[in-house]
Amino acid sequence: MENERSRSRETIGQIITNVARLWRRTANERLDRCGLSHAMAMPLLALWQLGGEARQGAVAEQAGLEGPSLVRLLDLLVAEGLVARREDPSDRRAKIVSLTKDGEARMKTINTVLAELRHELVSLIGDEELETASAVLRQIQAELANKLGES
Repeated sequence: MENERSRSRETIGQIITNVARLWRRTANERLDRCGLSHAMAMPLLALWQLGGEARQGAVAEQAGLEGPSLVRLLDLLVAEGLVARREDPSDRRAKIVSLTKDGEARMKTINTVLAELRHELVSLIGDEELETASAVLRQIQAELANKLGES
């Protein structure tokens, strides 16, 4: 029993990494049908979660992206007419990013696609198992955030 627990401790990080990789690949395949990669959808999702308009730094933090990576993605999203970018009137060094009407429409599609994927996955798992798995992952997330001073 202890040997099995030890083996589980050694592989949990690998499992989390593999699940994240497989999630991105599967989401990429689905989002490809919407004309977006998972990487391009992340800033849109973050912006949506922030109410459709926010400072660029807040979008980067919400999406879990570094500033330079976000800037490249935003350039592509602006070129596609999904996002608008302007100076922050209270701080000219900062940029405000907002979803355009086309961006809002695309977000509805993205949300539908990702909700379908989530539903497919969680329907395979019992409610109690899902609740336990979510609680464990939240605990790991909180501990890692605490170690990085992000709590």
